[in-house]
Amino acid sequence: MSLASGTHMKRRDTLDLGTFRDEEAAYEFVERRIWPDGPVCPHCGSNRRIGRLNGASTRIHTYKCYDCRRPFTVKLGTIFQDSKVPMHKWLQLIMLSRALGPTLTSYKAAQILGVTAKTATAMLSRLRILEQKLRLRHRSQ
Repeated sequence: MSLASGTHMKRRDTLDLGTFRDEEAAYEFVERRIWPDGPVCPHCGSNRRIGRLNGASTRIHTYKCYDCRRPFTVKLGTIFQDSKVPMHKWLQLIMLSRALGPTLTSYKAAQILGVTAKTATAMLSRLRILEQKLRLRHRSQ
């Protein structure tokens, strides 16, 4: 079942958090959803001259736009931006939230994801704010 399908998982469905077991798989998943036709610079909107930076000190899945000469990742402009929590934990939280809905507590999320309760609270807060914005946008259309 797709994360973006808009339907809740049924109880008989298994929740496989291993789908997003590592950062590489998580970034590839998000990049395919956000950039189906390849990376697009969030700074200038270009998709022409973009290269992937693979240096030893470069963060995972960092790109550089050679039109505006600025680096970026798929996190820029999303709820993942400015978060130190690994991407795969974010995606696991989204899956949990879709499966458990409002019954998902910060404490339960922290236990399952292996993060502190404070981190889980902050993550759930960002996720719920985004869900509210999406609901409002959907109603206004």
